Amino acid sequence: MALKDELEELKKESDPEIVELRKALNNTQKQLAKAKIRNDELVIATQRGAYEAMLALGKVTPVVAPKTDNRKAKPEVALVHSTDWQGSKITTSYNSEVMRKRVLQFADKIVHLTELQRQHHPVKECVVMFGGDMVEGLFNYPAQLWQIDASLFGQFTSVSRLCVDFVRVMLTNFEKVTVVAEWGNHGRIGSKRAEVPKNDNVDRMVYEMARQILSNEKRLTWEDCPEDIQEVAVGNYRALLMHGDELGRSGFASPAAWIAGANRWKAGAHDYDFHDIYLGHYHRHAQEPIQKNFNLYWTGSTESDNRYARDSMAASGMPSQRLHFVDPDKGRVTAQYQVWLD
Repeated sequence: MALKDELEELKKESDPEIVELRKALNNTQKQLAKAKIRNDELVIATQRGAYEAMLALGKVTPVVAPKTDNRKAKPEVALVHSTDWQGSKITTSYNSEVMRKRVLQFADKIVHLTELQRQHHPVKECVVMFGGDMVEGLFNYPAQLWQIDASLFGQFTSVSRLCVDFVRVMLTNFEKVTVVAEWGNHGRIGSKRAEVPKNDNVDRMVYEMARQILSNEKRLTWEDCPEDIQEVAVGNYRALLMHGDELGRSGFASPAAWIAGANRWKAGAHDYDFHDIYLGHYHRHAQEPIQKNFNLYWTGSTESDNRYARDSMAASGMPSQRLHFVDPDKGRVTAQYQVWLD
């Protein structure tokens, strides 16, 4: 380097403004390096926390397949609608422990009722429809924090594990299991005005966690659910699975409004030749007819004694879930049960 160039460099080094800029740049680089370390540590801590929380709930052992049913009689398919677990919600008679007990009780009753059906014909397959609001969430009411026994992290961990345990019971008792999952309004992240995509939903995250844990089960079919309306196929039977907040202000609509909406979708507003629609959200068990002798089916919740629903909407119901049996050739429901969980 020429002497003239060296003198220019020395001059730059002594320029107070350049010196300050270099100091600021060095400080910024150091802060970014520290932030990256902190973020890496947070990611590791989160992953470790989820792993240890799952370990605390017990080992996930391989599922033993049931004995193959080789009878020649025409088989039917069990169609399970399990929804509105409201994981970690606290009422006078409900909490995470009660939720787990009732969900597994429902699983046991599915097996029992299926065995009754099997006395007449094979039931080799099961389709599980998870209907949303599996978690209670944190962003639905101003005082939500005081109505739960676990934060979002705890809800994510415990409810995803409960989904795993529920599906494993089905895998133990059916030769093939399909899960179709829908997310609900309680899984919303942030307020209704927050700039968060609707399908960035804690229910969907719960499903994904459970799906990944069971990814090695070859007899299980379980796809992701980026859309807010799920299409269900059981042989020639077709249905729509919704949460129930798709119509009305603040997610509430009358049965008449739902019938009108269903008829619009049936007439072609939704491009799927479905027969029935399955809804949760309202914590009630009911049935209403729509076009061509098909039906809207509402399903209850595992929750009990919801004072908010009782006082604000005059809605209250005993804890229950829904089980149907479907003829996959004729494409229709052959039997239906309201399964009590009180």
